[in-house]
Amino acid sequence: MMGISLETSYYLKDNSVIIISLYNNIYDEFLPQLKELFSEFLIKNINNVILDLSKCLFMEKDIWEYFINLKKDLIHKKGDLVISGICGMVKNDYNLMELSHCIESFNNINDAFYNFGILTDIKSA
Repeated sequence: MMGISLETSYYLKDNSVIIISLYNNIYDEFLPQLKELFSEFLIKNINNVILDLSKCLFMEKDIWEYFINLKKDLIHKKGDLVISGICGMVKNDYNLMELSHCIESFNNINDAFYNFGILTDIKSA
């Protein structure tokens, strides 16, 4: 896996929810980097996480297991971890492993924000 690196981006919404976007393929070798990234936010008491997987093409099993355990930790801190924009092979794996029982998935980031009580769009009737 020489030359392959973890690609992420993130932004903070309303000082309470961190949106972390994962790109391309997420291999088990990236686990230490992911743990370091998430620990930065946990230290700052940012306990609500949206994983934007709309640009993620593949994710290995150990990464999924890490996210399941991270969600459990966040729940103990009165937070949560949800997924947004899951598609393709990542969605297939999510469904095959029946991860909807562990981690809730939303079609888009606005729906995930709503889960955390953040209204982004006011729709007229």
